Amino acid sequence: MSNYLGVVRDDPTFSSQTVTGFQYESTQDNLTAHAGGGQGSATQITAMNARVTTVATAADSVALPPSANGLIIYVTNAAAANSMNVFPQSGESINALSANTALAVAAGKTCAFVCYSKGLWHSLLSA
Repeated sequence: MSNYLGVVRDDPTFSSQTVTGFQYESTQDNLTAHAGGGQGSATQITAMNARVTTVATAADSVALPPSANGLIIYVTNAAAANSMNVFPQSGESINALSANTALAVAAGKTCAFVCYSKGLWHSLLSA
């Protein structure tokens, strides 16, 4: 149970909640991108905010959850040096890439993935 500005939040597994004007969303921290990469074996993102701290070699991979209209997922590559691949679910796509193609996210970058239409993600990469 945590207390923030006098408001008690007693469910740490909430997916989204507003407390005193701030919105809290689900998070995953200290993720490890799947060594060797690939879509089928990629580490699955299961929260709205995901921070990957271990990317052992370039192109290790994580996968977005199934798309849904209005869904926004933030993925941070907090690794020191290696770029990682972010895959959509099977049959889905990111930006104008072909279905099942990964988007590379460099070390130290955060990328927002926004779904306007089921099956298609759009990305916004941090500077």
